[in-house]
Amino acid sequence: MDKETSLLKVLKEFTTVTSTGYREIVPFLPKDRAPIGFFCPYVPEELIHAAGALPFRLMGTPIKMSRVQAHLPPHCCHLVKSSLESLLQGELDFLKGIIFSHTCDSMQGLADIWALQRRTPLQFNLMMPSHLDSELSRTFLKAEIERFKTFLESNVGKITPQCLNASIQLFNRIREKLQEIYIHRIKWHAQISGSDFARIIRAGCLIDRERYIELLNDLLNALPEKTEESENVVPIFLAGNMTHSDFYFSLIEETGAIVVQDDLCSGARFLRLIVQEDIDPIEGLANRYFTSFLCPTKYKGAHAHIETLLKEVQKSGAKGVIFLLYKYCETHFFDYPDLKQALESKGIPTLLLEVEDPSYSIGQLKIRVQAFVEMLSPI
Repeated sequence: MDKETSLLKVLKEFTTVTSTGYREIVPFLPKDRAPIGFFCPYVPEELIHAAGALPFRLMGTPIKMSRVQAHLPPHCCHLVKSSLESLLQGELDFLKGIIFSHTCDSMQGLADIWALQRRTPLQFNLMMPSHLDSELSRTFLKAEIERFKTFLESNVGKITPQCLNASIQLFNRIREKLQEIYIHRIKWHAQISGSDFARIIRAGCLIDRERYIELLNDLLNALPEKTEESENVVPIFLAGNMTHSDFYFSLIEETGAIVVQDDLCSGARFLRLIVQEDIDPIEGLANRYFTSFLCPTKYKGAHAHIETLLKEVQKSGAKGVIFLLYKYCETHFFDYPDLKQALESKGIPTLLLEVEDPSYSIGQLKIRVQAFVEMLSPI
């Protein structure tokens, strides 16, 4: 099989997995691992995997809202609304458990509403510290991770040191493979489109991770040895929360740009969660929480997020930053004015896109992105 055929085969599998709804994805899941749902990348998936379960990240779907209005106010983000709607419609009945973490007010409220429905057999609330510069925050988090480990061992399966170390190594290798794809994305954009790229990332939140790393290896092996760089492609940095849809990546590419790096909750922020392998596993899981890219629900000093974002944007070589923020995501919008001002003070143009999924203003979004990219393009 030649490289082009191999690449198309791998990309097709990613498309098949990510184009189905929650209920339809069940046949693609491993039979020997009960799926445990979670929302936040700071939840230690390694513990879920080491307990013999499948970490299954909920990232929202374009589901028709018909029941959620009776439980939630309208000013909740798409992730919260679509996830509860999926639960109420029975789309998530295959989950053995659900893990909530201490993030925004809407997600904390969702945890209580979810528990009242009594549709998911197991539920755990991981109380992660918000003040990362607090003297006792690291001690508190280690205790929470230990409590989470005890919960999994009591309800899912025994977590041996060997299994936990193996899971940590597996997830680290996955993140390294994805980082490799990120690094070379601008060279391979002709082979891997923006929509393909978004599907590759999303698939890693859903399927068996052993199969996922096989696909990533097959993908990297199928890429041509020589690449053709385009001087006309405008490098863009994508900032914000998460998007389940590949639409936004495609939209940006169609305007003559390419996403070279991001700090999305569903993207590169997850990739930075590398766990140190030569220390105690629990210590390693706790440490990565304090060294990863900042989430706006966490605090590590008044300028920490600004300084980190500036460094990442300048390192990426991006000519501009697009803020892709879900409507009603208050934590990200609280940070936005300061981040915008800091970037533009360094001569880095920004564009804010306030979106929902599915998007109902495709034409307007495309015009705005196109105008922004044209402004960044060389004359």
